[in-house]
Amino acid sequence: MTVPLCLASASPRRQALLNQIKVPFTVLVVDLDETRLPDEPANQMVVRLASGKVKAAESWFVERGKPVPPILGADTCVVIDKEILGKPGSRREAACMLHKLSGRMHQVYTGIALASGPTTQTQTVMSEVTFTQLTSVQIENYCASMEPYDKAGAYAIQGVGATLISHISGSYSNIMGLPLHETYALLTKARLVPVIK
Repeated sequence: MTVPLCLASASPRRQALLNQIKVPFTVLVVDLDETRLPDEPANQMVVRLASGKVKAAESWFVERGKPVPPILGADTCVVIDKEILGKPGSRREAACMLHKLSGRMHQVYTGIALASGPTTQTQTVMSEVTFTQLTSVQIENYCASMEPYDKAGAYAIQGVGATLISHISGSYSNIMGLPLHETYALLTKARLVPVIK
């Protein structure tokens, strides 16, 4: 890749995942209204928001008269019973989310969008996560760890939150916020990274 990829995300987890697969990148944090549209399915919402982040980043470069690099955007949400769980705004909200997830399976959707030249590729990835039955003490202790507060669904699979999970089906990196297999496939298709043989 001659021009580094631009990651349109402030997420340290997405940055760590791109570093893991040794893709050089820069970061541009864009401002985007992430409000869900009425009756919008989660799988469509995450692709719309990922694409919106890419478009906002493209505009940032164009407005400054700079060459537009390849841009990657992503958005992740947690869904249970068709309800989208965002990032909790308080300890009470985090505890409420964890009670909902306790002992049950839920879905994690990530939409990814990659713009390279005139082409934008998008994809949605879904993983299933099953929580163990949690006690009120476990939920209180986890909330006290401060880990839930900037995470969709109020947990981090790559942190202490892993102890709350009994089973996953699908991509682990998707649950963290960037499905690496699918992301690398899009980068390969756009000829931004070499094919791994």
